[in-house]
Amino acid sequence: MMNAIRAPLVVSLMLIPFVLLSLKSIGYLSGLGANPVEAIIHETGLWGIRFLMLTLLITPIAYYSGNRSIAKLGKPVGLMAFFYVLNHFLSYAIIDQAGDLAVIIVDIIETPYLIVGWGGFLCLLGVASVSFKRLESWFNQNRSTISGLVYIATILGVWHFYWQTKVIEVEPLLYSVILLFLIVWRFKITWGVKK
Repeated sequence: MMNAIRAPLVVSLMLIPFVLLSLKSIGYLSGLGANPVEAIIHETGLWGIRFLMLTLLITPIAYYSGNRSIAKLGKPVGLMAFFYVLNHFLSYAIIDQAGDLAVIIVDIIETPYLIVGWGGFLCLLGVASVSFKRLESWFNQNRSTISGLVYIATILGVWHFYWQTKVIEVEPLLYSVILLFLIVWRFKITWGVKK
């Protein structure tokens, strides 16, 4: 019963930043600054990365706490991370570039950090697609592949974030350190099991 309540509660909490951002975008709340389009793109991307990091942290938390039921939150948290990343891309493509496919393609090709971000988005798109019922059996048989794609997407996301910043910021550096820890932990656990 607790597990049935926990997932909807977590998803509801994860929607709060999106609701606040939506209220800001329609002028109900202030806070988007002089360039609201850029702020929307930045905020959706930032929350996407934060929730991707949370997705990867769930397994170690479940492992060290001894509460394996926490691991079941990985799927809903991961899907919410994809939700924010999808909105990040759509904000860029539709609001910033007015849906002009030719301009979007040229912009991505000519901008290195956009290429990296696009690669991360495609990885997440692949992960999100296996959430459909028809692909659940494939998901259960290929958990390591799915996990690997999430790691790759997060690495590319953090790289994309760091690369597009004009100055050195603490947050992308912090995510890089956490991500390095998670990768080392993952290899250690995987190697230990195989050994």
